[in-house]
Amino acid sequence: MKKQTRLILLGIFLLAAILRIPLTSVGPLLPRLNQTTGLSMTTLSQLTSISLLVFAFTSIIVARIATKIGLNLSIVVSIILMLIGIFIRSFTNNFGLFLGTIILAVGICFGNVLLPALTKRYFPQHVGKITSGYTITMNFMGAVGSSLAIPILEKVNNLPLIALATVGIIIIPILFLWLLIYFSSPSQQSASTNSKIAAPAPTNLYRSKTALSLATFMGIQSLIFYTCVAWLPNIIDQKGYSPATGGFMLGLLQLMILPASFLVPMLAEKMHSQSIFIIIAGSTFIVGITLLLSSNYIILLLASILIGLATGASFSLCLMLFTLRTKQNETAASLSGMSQTIGYTLAALGPTIFGLIATHTNSIGWALLFLIILGFLMIILGFQAGRPGTID
Repeated sequence: MKKQTRLILLGIFLLAAILRIPLTSVGPLLPRLNQTTGLSMTTLSQLTSISLLVFAFTSIIVARIATKIGLNLSIVVSIILMLIGIFIRSFTNNFGLFLGTIILAVGICFGNVLLPALTKRYFPQHVGKITSGYTITMNFMGAVGSSLAIPILEKVNNLPLIALATVGIIIIPILFLWLLIYFSSPSQQSASTNSKIAAPAPTNLYRSKTALSLATFMGIQSLIFYTCVAWLPNIIDQKGYSPATGGFMLGLLQLMILPASFLVPMLAEKMHSQSIFIIIAGSTFIVGITLLLSSNYIILLLASILIGLATGASFSLCLMLFTLRTKQNETAASLSGMSQTIGYTLAALGPTIFGLIATHTNSIGWALLFLIILGFLMIILGFQAGRPGTID
């Protein structure tokens, strides 16, 4: 493997490593932020929703920007925006907390959308392995961010904004690495056509059944996952268990994302059709959510495990299909952007819809039925995306 290729591979994995930490480290710090900023917990909880909405509105334009300025430069811009957002979020006032979060989310969005395009450009023969690697890195580091938030808070005199700023220490060297990749790339220095994503393909993604199928599949899996993240502790609490038990089961759910994220892309890449994996992922969601109707501790543990496995399988499958169902880098980026726009829009709405159903019916059961129905729709509408072939 050439030195430049090794640098890019390292860059991909390190980029993936910083796409979750700035957000997952916020949740555990909310109570302390409530005390130091004077903002209510309800207001602070909107930080996550704002990030998801930024992802939804920004994802669709990322590919166009990358087409204009180049793929590698887009990654550099992404990391710079993340650093600017972290600085504003941590060292200004309450308004800056939200403004910085928006800028940070824009930077993260670039990385989310362009990772499949990077994989397709530089490692087209190893899509499954690279996708497995960066997906598990992304999710693992997200879990690290949640786990270390409080210990870091204690090290910085219980100042939550300073604790959030420490993420920048990790990001700065990764920026230098991507600057090295950008300036050492022959295609960048020569300003050849290879320095940019290929010109937009004539394919209209919104007229492609496969593209719409994949976008819908990603949208539903995002909605189910983020709804479970928001509501699982509450569901466990309503069954008479302690908040610590709810937190443990949520942590278990997130932990189980890792093995599925690692295995599914490598297995799916070897198959002629990936539709069977869509059926398996959707079915696992359905079984896991159904088990949440029980109050038995062991069954609830199993439910958390299954939902985590389904999340890891479906999310990593989406990222891999962005590359398998396209021929051009630009199409892969555009498909990724369109799918993530739909996905994060639904993800932002999911917890609210779930809550409205639970409140209106005075029953978590009816709200869980809503997710079970979505699981079936995920299989039916997503089946097309697993069929072999490309959209461009």
